Amino acid sequence: MRRLRPLAGAAALLTLAAAPPARADIGDYLGRTVASVSLVLDGRETTDPAFVGIVETRVGRPLSMFEVRESIAHLFSLGRFEGVSADASMVEAGVALRYELSPIRLVSRIEFTGKLDAPGIDVGQLRRAITNRYGSSPRLSLAGDVTTLVRDALRQRGYRRPGLRPRADMRESGQATLVFDVDPGPRTIIGAIDVLGAPAVSRADLLRQFGVKTGDPYEPEALTARIASYVDRRHSQRYYETQVLPTVSFSDDERVANLALTVTPGPRVTVNYAGDSMPSDQLAELVPIEREGSADEDLLEDSTRRIAAYLRGQGYREATATFTRDSSDGELSITFTVFKGPQYVIERVDFSGDVSRSRAAFEPRLRLRQGAPFSAASRDADKAAIEAFYRLDGFRGVRVDFYDEPGTSILRGARVPVVVRVAIVEGVRTVVGDVGFEGNASISEGVLRACSPDERDLRTCPQLQPGVPYFEPQLQRDSDAIALRYANLGFRTATVAAGRELTPDGTRADLVFTVQEGPRLLLDHVLIAGNLRTNAEIIERELQIKPGEPLGLAARDESQRRLAALGLFRQVEIKELRHNSNALWDWLITVEEAPPTTIGYGGGLEGRLLVRRDDSSGAATQKFEVAPRAFFEIGRRNLFGKNRSVNLSTSVSLYPKDSPSVPNSADTTGGFAFAEYRVLGTLREPRVFGTAGDGLLTATIERQIRSSFNLSRRGAAAQLARPFTTHVSLGAGYQIQRTELLDVQNADQQQLLIDRVFTQVRLSSLFASGVYSTRNDPVDPSAGEYVSVTAQVAARRIGSEIGFAKSSFTAQAFRAVPGANRIVLAGSARLGLATGFPRDVVVVDDLGQPSVQSVRDLPQAERFFAGGDTTVRGFALDRLGTTDTIRDGFPIGGNALAILNGELRVPLLSSLGVVGFWDVGNVFAHVVDVDLRKLRSAVGFGLRVRTPIGPIRVDWGYKMDSRPGDLARPDSIFVLGASAAFISFGQAF
Repeated sequence: MRRLRPLAGAAALLTLAAAPPARADIGDYLGRTVASVSLVLDGRETTDPAFVGIVETRVGRPLSMFEVRESIAHLFSLGRFEGVSADASMVEAGVALRYELSPIRLVSRIEFTGKLDAPGIDVGQLRRAITNRYGSSPRLSLAGDVTTLVRDALRQRGYRRPGLRPRADMRESGQATLVFDVDPGPRTIIGAIDVLGAPAVSRADLLRQFGVKTGDPYEPEALTARIASYVDRRHSQRYYETQVLPTVSFSDDERVANLALTVTPGPRVTVNYAGDSMPSDQLAELVPIEREGSADEDLLEDSTRRIAAYLRGQGYREATATFTRDSSDGELSITFTVFKGPQYVIERVDFSGDVSRSRAAFEPRLRLRQGAPFSAASRDADKAAIEAFYRLDGFRGVRVDFYDEPGTSILRGARVPVVVRVAIVEGVRTVVGDVGFEGNASISEGVLRACSPDERDLRTCPQLQPGVPYFEPQLQRDSDAIALRYANLGFRTATVAAGRELTPDGTRADLVFTVQEGPRLLLDHVLIAGNLRTNAEIIERELQIKPGEPLGLAARDESQRRLAALGLFRQVEIKELRHNSNALWDWLITVEEAPPTTIGYGGGLEGRLLVRRDDSSGAATQKFEVAPRAFFEIGRRNLFGKNRSVNLSTSVSLYPKDSPSVPNSADTTGGFAFAEYRVLGTLREPRVFGTAGDGLLTATIERQIRSSFNLSRRGAAAQLARPFTTHVSLGAGYQIQRTELLDVQNADQQQLLIDRVFTQVRLSSLFASGVYSTRNDPVDPSAGEYVSVTAQVAARRIGSEIGFAKSSFTAQAFRAVPGANRIVLAGSARLGLATGFPRDVVVVDDLGQPSVQSVRDLPQAERFFAGGDTTVRGFALDRLGTTDTIRDGFPIGGNALAILNGELRVPLLSSLGVVGFWDVGNVFAHVVDVDLRKLRSAVGFGLRVRTPIGPIRVDWGYKMDSRPGDLARPDSIFVLGASAAFISFGQAF
């Protein structure tokens, strides 16, 4: 048996494969029938479809050097092999071809050993630093770079000469565990500290603010951050020229770091204004000294130009601004002197010219109008607006001239009237005649010309159609649109030249688009790299092009967007690899997988106004309760490589054991109890059963605190949800749950019959929902709309003990206030409707006699309640309702709900904002009882503190129409019964 020496190897494979044969007998193999093709990975043959499917050499075909070279290129492009070589040998049936694959070793785990208890060493931080730089599975060949990163991290913690001994423990799977044996060595401490310059405070106070003293560990990054914080504080005190320059020298073999801190305090800057007055709300933008934290000459010069431009835009055509600097006694006084001059105000605007178009079509767009300030900027903008209006309507040669002259009216103050005259010469109107195409051999005129209203990408739609006004700039845009349409059909190198021919009178323009198509590119192979846990089918499913289809530009961009939207990858890149053939290209999709496990936790305080029974009188009263709250979440995504995810979310509130919210509250042993908790498990299965919908399984265990009762609930649900567009999704499902009422405040005779009979109830129901959302942020939106509709039906035929139908409707809108700085106007409307299905129950009276009675109410836990931090904030939790939904001061809920909320959200600082709100609503016993005249309202204000996990909310609401039935709060500093306060998380809606 004769063997063919390897055709290629390592990174030089393609060159060697394409080079002249090193041995004359290579030609003996070429052209012979391929008897077998095998791929050998780490000495073992592999039949992985991801490898076999991209090999061009096929059994039964003649051996071709071109196909070998293409196969090597495909395999090497996967990014999973350090070397690829081909080896051939003669067998009886022809040529046996073998590809030797040398894999890239990946690190699946990183471990640390050694002296990890040394001060300042945080293994978690070291792992995160590696993951942030190199991903969760770096290549083993990068072990040297990873070692450098770890060493630098230790140096930042004060260990200048750490000992690091990395080693790789290989496993049978081919993946490695990278182990660092850490010997941090001695920790560098701060020695002498010299303060140079003229700091504004004492040396001791300055070092305290820097957080450094002799003997402390030397941590350069932390020191730099503290110095930056000090400089920022000085800037906030208007010392804009403060500088601190640290230098360090080491001694004792880098065990001691001697610091020299050169401090330039700079003067305190005061900004004054002289001359004519300026609007105070504009000064921060016109003179951004505070925002920029600087008072250099360039900034001051720019500020004078901005002031003058602003005033000229207000009609002060002769406005000027100058500045002076005056330094004395550590103070820098900057004075801007403003001269406005007279304000020119428009007396009237006259139009002239033989025009065919009504001024009403463009006049609303103009800035210059009677009573408005006259400025050159507004004049130029109006001239451009009128010309653009006419040119869009086909008047290519339109000419618009503005003239201004003194007016005759007498105005008060330093105001000068101006008459503006606008002369319009329309010229000839040109319309599009014929639209022709030349050179379009592969795509018909009909396809190129078409532009249906539902065209997905309007950028590919030519707008100049026969009979429409001719607009010169649109001609080039249409040329680009046609070229983009070609690119989306695989003709990446297509060029389109646009030409037009005018009739002698200029009323008609015939258009010709000349196309040079070039080759049509086709997708040959899809190569996927980096998917260690993700099944390749998940990635391929999101691709908008299949092998053999045209290599469209829009399809590539959409494929990349869909892959990124999966949420499985930190990074996605689609590279297009060219074959020797101009027409066939490969896609190399390289992904960097995100960590599969996510963990979140946090805590805070929750404050609510609840209705409780007074211990002495037994009457209902209001009590403000504050409880610590904590949550913990853990999730695993990309489960089994199928993009499914499982999540566990838990939250708990701790109340004192003697609180009325805790069962057996008479307990006097002290301490806290879990009065309220929630455990939610979720399994999400995308494209369940091969459909376009996502499956969702949830299981819930919870205990809730309400005003008139507490409840314990266990339930499970299965849901199928499908997004139809970016903004619209529909869902449907089934749920079953068991609910038990606890600590019911109402006496038996005050409860509805259904609540006395079913203190524990099993509910089995079907539900459906629809959502439309364009919000820019689901947690704290500032723009967009949200609309949702839900419907639920519980029936005894599907296992429910009680039957009912229930629906709710929500509509929300968020708008930025025009001209305001990030002020948001938010509104919400909610409507809930429900009805019970009749059911006969056996009731035993006080004499022990049974009787059959019919009930058609909903269980108390399923009825609607209002009042609290998310509904009407002037009322205690659940305390809002009509008289027939509240008994003896305790709410029992109703079958109908109407809530309206309005908020004005005003940011004060980057992390602090205030809110003013107006809430309106009520709860009604039955749907037929809904009466808008019975809605009650509350107004109030609140604070919003932004945190990395969302806004913390503090609200205080005041009832607009306090009534005798409203409960008092004995310990309140407000008007009794007229107000309510809440502390919670997230926006109210």
